[in-house]
Amino acid sequence: MPTYTNIYVRSPWLIEDTETAGDDIKVELYLWNDPDSQPGSPTHTLEKPIPSSVQTTVYFDISPYCREYITHDQFTPVTTPTASPVAEYCYCHVKTYVNDVAATTYDYICFDGYGEYADGKNPTISEIHMDAGTYLYDEDDSNRGAIYVHDDQVASWDVKYTGLTTGGTTTQAFGNEVNYVPYVHTSYLSEGNTCEIRRATVTQKTFTFKPTCEGRYTPIVCDFVNKYGAWQRIIFFKVSKQTMNMVNKEFHLMPDDANYDTTLGTRKTFNTNMNTMIVCNTGWVEETYDDVIKQLLLSERITLDNVPVILDTKSVQRLQSVVQDELSYQLQFKYAYLDLNYYL
Repeated sequence: MPTYTNIYVRSPWLIEDTETAGDDIKVELYLWNDPDSQPGSPTHTLEKPIPSSVQTTVYFDISPYCREYITHDQFTPVTTPTASPVAEYCYCHVKTYVNDVAATTYDYICFDGYGEYADGKNPTISEIHMDAGTYLYDEDDSNRGAIYVHDDQVASWDVKYTGLTTGGTTTQAFGNEVNYVPYVHTSYLSEGNTCEIRRATVTQKTFTFKPTCEGRYTPIVCDFVNKYGAWQRIIFFKVSKQTMNMVNKEFHLMPDDANYDTTLGTRKTFNTNMNTMIVCNTGWVEETYDDVIKQLLLSERITLDNVPVILDTKSVQRLQSVVQDELSYQLQFKYAYLDLNYYL
């Protein structure tokens, strides 16, 4: 079994080749999802000539083709390390040819994440698809989030939980190539825990998850696909407010008779519908939480309490503890559908 390199495909992933002017370069892409295997014939074939003796390198962006094989339907919480849904990533085998002679092969496992401008071309990315840090969870809700981990299948991977109060530890090994790893072990739900993701017993990233009790407001669970192309769960703990926005089209009718019915009027509406907006508040968070908010702003898939939404907030000020003592973010969403169900 080949070793698959972890790549993002919301940003360009470039296959390049440098040859001689006039050479013909061909790239074959073989794409599939588990439990299928590599197809016998290429899914896509891309081809370019080397343009000149001055420009001897050609580039092929394979990302758009890989994205066709990746979807994020809904996050389902887990209580132990569990295989992630196979549609949330795909495999890509690449073969390159120079003048129809086989040259190079590549093997990728593709996630719908992105690199930033400062990362440059084809950045090296983490096998652990969430930023290390301190996160809060609702102690009254048993459905915590999960860290997404790609087991490179080269060394053994596991997770070590340590209770924040008792100091007890629990270690669980991974059994799948792509895993959901729970934020909190069931033994430490009331106290919270640190969560160390380890490769060959060496810690790669450490997370801290603390329980929070919100006695006044109903917490709202937000799941979104983060910059790594994986589901991430955060909680909006404080007050939320919904607004109902009615939309319609209005038009003017001529009376149907000189002796018209005065009870009918001449102004009518059509396509009357409603869209609901909701404003959510994170509650008090640490300064490093600004990067979580940034990833949420850039996400293309967001749900609130398992309902699809679109983030309507376009601008958020980065909060700094040196400026204010308590940091809280407020965001506005709109539900990703109109309330009245009909086809236009």
